[in-house]
Amino acid sequence: NNNLASSNLSYLDFLSILSKGLNTAIPEAGKLRDRRKYARFLRELEKYLTGFLKRTSPFLNVSSEVIAPAIASFEKEWAAKGGVSGWECRQAEASMVLESKKGEGDGQSANGNGTGVGIDLSKFATSADLEKAVSGDEMKSELARHGLKCGGTVSDRAARLFLTKDTPLDKLPAKVFAKKKGGGAKNAVPSTKKETPGSELTEVVADRRVDIARLESIVSSLLDQVRPTLDGTRRRVERRTTQTENERDQEIGEEINGTQMDEGNTTKNKTQGGSDDEDDEDDTPIYNPKNVPLGWDGKPIPYWLFKLHGLNHFYPCEICGNEAYRGRRNFEKHFTESRHAYGMRCLGIPNTKHFHGVTKIEDAQELWSKLKTVLEGNQFDGVEEEEYEDSNGNVIKRAQYEDLARQGLL
Repeated sequence: NNNLASSNLSYLDFLSILSKGLNTAIPEAGKLRDRRKYARFLRELEKYLTGFLKRTSPFLNVSSEVIAPAIASFEKEWAAKGGVSGWECRQAEASMVLESKKGEGDGQSANGNGTGVGIDLSKFATSADLEKAVSGDEMKSELARHGLKCGGTVSDRAARLFLTKDTPLDKLPAKVFAKKKGGGAKNAVPSTKKETPGSELTEVVADRRVDIARLESIVSSLLDQVRPTLDGTRRRVERRTTQTENERDQEIGEEINGTQMDEGNTTKNKTQGGSDDEDDEDDTPIYNPKNVPLGWDGKPIPYWLFKLHGLNHFYPCEICGNEAYRGRRNFEKHFTESRHAYGMRCLGIPNTKHFHGVTKIEDAQELWSKLKTVLEGNQFDGVEEEEYEDSNGNVIKRAQYEDLARQGLL
C-alpha cells in the first residue's frame, strides 16, 4: 500500500502518504529498491511544489526561507548520526554529507591526489596497511564517493581505493568504476557540477542514500508549507468518495449558483410582513429532492441525520403484505406491532420471539414446523412418565399401578 510505483495506488492513498510524511510512510527498502525512480519523483515533486509556492506566496523566498534551512538541519543531523528519521543510521556514511558539500565532481582533493576528505591515503604505504587500519564500511563509503565499485572483499576494496593515492581519477582504468544506466563505466566519474540549495541532483549523485535523503528532506519542508492545503484536499477527496454522482453534481451546482431557495425566501421576507409571510411560507413548496422524512417542524431533517439512522434503506416484509419499512429501527420495531401480529395469526403461527427477524412466509412456516417437532418431543406424557409408589416402596409407572390396583394386588 505504501509503494508509490503500485498501479493500484489511488489519489486518496497518495495524499495520505504525503500527509504522513515520505520519511515515515515509505520504508527505506522500498525507496532504495527503485532509487532512480524515487529520486526522479522527488525532483519532479520539488519542482512542482516550488512553483506552487511561488504562485500562491509570491513574497516567500522559497530557496532561502524553506529549502536552505531544511538542508542545513539535514546535514547537521546526518553528520552526527549517519542517518535521519526514516533512514537507518550508519556512522560510516556520516562524512558523506560533508564530502558532497565540497563538490563531488572535482575528483581531486586539496593535495591533488583524489583522496578526498574522508581517508588520508598518504599515511599508508601499502593496501594491506590500509586494510588493517580502516574498516570495510568506511572504505565502501569512500569508494562510493569517488564513483568506484564498492563490492568484493575488504582486500578488494582496499586495493581499489589505494589506486587513488597517486593516480588521478581520470587516469584510472574504466573497469574500477561503477557502471551506470545509459552509459559505460566512464560515465560513473562524478560530475563537476556543484550543488546549490534547491538545485536538481544528477542521476549519478542520486544513487547514494545521503542524496536521496537530502532530496526527501527538501520535499518534506515544502510539504510543510502547503500542509493546510494538502489536508483540506485530502478531506475533500474523502468526502467525495462517499457521495453519489447526484450528490456531487448538486454540490458543484450549489458552489456555482448558490442556494436559490434561501434567496427567494429572503426576498419575500423583505417585501411582505406579518401573517402574509407565514402564509407564504406555508404555501411555498418544500425543497426536498432526496425525499428526506420531515421533522417535527414540517421541514426535512438534516441529511447527515437521515443517513445516520439508515433511513435511505428499505426493508420489505412479506408477512405484512410486502410492506417496506424505512430504516433499521422501524424494521425491528414492526415485529411487535399489530400489522405483523395479524399476518402471523393468518398463517396460524404464534408471534413469539423465535420469529423475530423472519419476513418470508415460507421461512416462517418452515421454522414453525421445526418448532412443533421439538415441542411435541418435549411434551409431558403422564401415562408413560408419571410414577407411583406402592406400600412396599416400589416405584412403578402409573399404568402398571392402576392395573395392579384394579386386581387388588396392592
